[in-house]
Amino acid sequence: MLGSLMTSVARASRSVRMWRGALLLVGALGLAGASMQIAPAAHASTSLHYQRGYYLDNGWYCYGWANGAYHCTARWHRASNGQIVSDNPAWVPNGASVSTSSSSSASSAPASHPVSVSSGAVSPTPAGIGPWVKPAGYYSYAMSSHGWYPSYFGWCTWYASYRKQNEPLMQLGNAAAWAWNAPRHGLRTGTQPAVGATVVFQPHVQGASSAGHVGHVEKVYANGWFLISEMAFYWNGGGFARVSFRYVHTGSGVSFIY
Repeated sequence: MLGSLMTSVARASRSVRMWRGALLLVGALGLAGASMQIAPAAHASTSLHYQRGYYLDNGWYCYGWANGAYHCTARWHRASNGQIVSDNPAWVPNGASVSTSSSSSASSAPASHPVSVSSGAVSPTPAGIGPWVKPAGYYSYAMSSHGWYPSYFGWCTWYASYRKQNEPLMQLGNAAAWAWNAPRHGLRTGTQPAVGATVVFQPHVQGASSAGHVGHVEKVYANGWFLISEMAFYWNGGGFARVSFRYVHTGSGVSFIY
């Protein structure tokens, strides 16, 4: 009798161990499957945000579908005509291929590319334009706060918000965060320069600090070049509480708030 009881207990113990092993295997396979859904050089973490259509988010190229799904990739380049092209189309599709995205949750995506924003009249491109060429006829000058957020006066964010006082730019945080916080406040963003837009540079892009940088678009030229005014940029007579001018270019880490 005692031997039969011991045998039953041993069999039950083995069954429990087998079920535990099966559950662990299923859990491991589930984790592996989840990780395989993230394409190489793609990102879907909560540090990025959703926006309808194509957009840049902290240097990532993203597409957001109408149902709230979105994909982002760091693998992209800009074509000679200024159009951004995804180098990872299976994750972030290009143009007409959007409706055939590999994501089942994104099957209803449109074929349009709504991010392109007209820059209005394109000014003649200055001769010899370059990233560290001083714009002829534009001179730096000092400013006072004029009562506009005086405790923030002197920094690039203060100046950019001062130029767009009808927008809640001072609520967007540090300069680099403006690119992804703007849509949360009802502001449109994109990758094409437009006169009057706010330009956002991610950290260390075209002279930006580790906190990023922002400025105001004054003129738009051909082939991605544009002229900005900015504050707290230590070049061409600029600096803290001083406004200066500079030629900059579209590209990775550069986005706009319209």
